[in-house]
Amino acid sequence: MNRMNGMIRNIVFDVGDVLVSFCFRDYMRGLGFPEETVEFLSEHMVLTEFWHELDAGERTEAEAVETFTGLYPQYKDEIVSFWENIQGIVKEYDYALPLVKMLKEKGFGVYILSNYPVETAERHWPTFRFLPETDGHIISGYERITKPDPAIYRLLETRFGVKLSECLFVDDRPVNIEGAEAVGMKGLLFRDYETLLSDFRDMGIL
Repeated sequence: MNRMNGMIRNIVFDVGDVLVSFCFRDYMRGLGFPEETVEFLSEHMVLTEFWHELDAGERTEAEAVETFTGLYPQYKDEIVSFWENIQGIVKEYDYALPLVKMLKEKGFGVYILSNYPVETAERHWPTFRFLPETDGHIISGYERITKPDPAIYRLLETRFGVKLSECLFVDDRPVNIEGAEAVGMKGLLFRDYETLLSDFRDMGIL
């Protein structure tokens, strides 16, 4: 699997915990929440099916506030603060922009395919320094489809004209890698940046 034999022409990245840190626990700590509150809201708000529905464009932030303050009135102030300050829930990794630029300089197409809610994407994505360097992006909330649905991967082909068989997909979740491989893409599980560079070297990408 290397570029020299023409198998990989495009690198497709997930965003959360690959190019940016989805640092929701540190974000809540920064808002001054006690550790017990951080863990409760992580388990009962962030790591829930509701968040997946946000990613799928089926829910709004206003609905999130209404739902979770209704379920957990003892945390009403914290929940309201969480959603009012949501800009701070992600931080772009320092390596993201140089990585994208490096791949572009080597002749690869670079695309983004991310599960991400619409409203938070509208806040966050204009701030991502790497984004203007990419060749295109797909955000689940706008498409109302989420990984690992085969349809969202196929949008890369129909929208940008790339061949899925020539794409390497990098994601931190095995289920999303499996979804990519099911439609003919190559998949690479992201663990950390240094391991990614090592994997790229092994593949002949670097």
